[in-house]
Amino acid sequence: MTAESVAAPGDPQPAPQSDEDVRWREPRVLRVWASIELWIACLALTMIFLSVLWQVISRYVPALNWPGVGEVANYSLIVLTFIMVGYLIGNNGHITIQVIDYLVKGRAFVVVKAVSAALTGLICAVLVWEAWALIQAYPTRTTAALGIPIWTLYAIPMLGFASGTVRAFIRVFTATREDVPFDAAEAK
Repeated sequence: MTAESVAAPGDPQPAPQSDEDVRWREPRVLRVWASIELWIACLALTMIFLSVLWQVISRYVPALNWPGVGEVANYSLIVLTFIMVGYLIGNNGHITIQVIDYLVKGRAFVVVKAVSAALTGLICAVLVWEAWALIQAYPTRTTAALGIPIWTLYAIPMLGFASGTVRAFIRVFTATREDVPFDAAEAK
């Protein structure tokens, strides 16, 4: 027994290093932003459900027929799709082709992860630029039934792709860390 292995009572014991301890956590700002994205996505999903339910009921009760409910469902689907871009990129939940993951090992795998994250970030940045151009191009147009300004509908993809850009470039610098498999039911 060495002097280092014997600790006096009350001395703090170093915690054993496990995969959970070494795993990198996003900064608090990104975790809060991810929570906001999830809440918006849940709200959009609820709106889709309620809108479609309203449309079904209005087929049997014509007095409830409202043309705006179709727009609510459509635009809620747009919001749901684009607001989750950053969340999925940041949590390893985006679509990937994992054939390369099985063929490439070691440093080459880190390079593949970094390059793919950089390309994802670049593509998201270009899409942010395009969404901004669309906002500038149609500042006064509105939707047919609800009169929602079109620029607000382009702002949602711009925010989603901006989040995706930030998270993709963070993944470039964390490519050496092991990816955690995406679990949609995880509790944080």
